[in-house]
Amino acid sequence: MILGSMVLAGGRSDRMGRSKPALPWGDGSLLLHTVQILIDCCHPVVVVARDDHQELPPLHTECELIYDARPGEGPLQAIDAGLAFLTGKCDAVFVAGCDLPFLDSVVIGRLFDLLGEHSAVMPMVDGEPQPLCAIYSMRERPRIHELVQSGQRRAQALAELPGVRKLDLDELRALDPKLRFFRDVDTPEEFEAARKAAGLA
Repeated sequence: MILGSMVLAGGRSDRMGRSKPALPWGDGSLLLHTVQILIDCCHPVVVVARDDHQELPPLHTECELIYDARPGEGPLQAIDAGLAFLTGKCDAVFVAGCDLPFLDSVVIGRLFDLLGEHSAVMPMVDGEPQPLCAIYSMRERPRIHELVQSGQRRAQALAELPGVRKLDLDELRALDPKLRFFRDVDTPEEFEAARKAAGLA
């Protein structure tokens, strides 16, 4: 089976106060850091941007860039756009937000190993589903498209797809004892704390 991936980069970053994709990380941006990790374990890798007016930092040459056909309609619509692009190119897709600085290609591979005949493998953190750090079978593309067509906008609705394997805290610790893989950054304070944890500040 082939695992592709998509990074959702079209959000407004309201809580951060500045563009999340362009946040500095290492020698580049947080978005470039994310893409480079995914290239190590996924093919193809696609970034879903809001539209062609959105300013993004430089991307890796092996990464595809597409634009959401209905920008502003929420992350589920962006996921649907990414799945449409990836149809026929892979068997499953790892979906990530652009605000996960501690992604790890080994952990992604272990999540992929758990997919089997499930519709998705989705972490549960503090009882909350993490649909933007999960793997989906491409067989679910029609169901996800139907959700979007019905007016659903919240990515959390993907947790209710039939056949989702939800990983509890013990299962997540087995994958990542420090639980950093699933840690996102929504605010300047969270971003600075992540930089310190990564030894970048």
